[in-house]
Amino acid sequence: MDIFWIKDKSLTDLDNLPDPDILANDIIENIESGLSSFRDIMETINDKQE
Repeated sequence: MDIFWIKDKSLTDLDNLPDPDILANDIIENIESGLSSFRDIMETINDKQE
């Protein structure tokens, strides 16, 4: 897995990035959290339209 494009400005030593599995899990958690937030917004919008 090539993750050269993942950069975290808080990391000063890019040679010591976390393992790819950790990065992948962080990405999955962030996407799932964003999706959950979007679902909540859509529910709120739908509730107001009824």
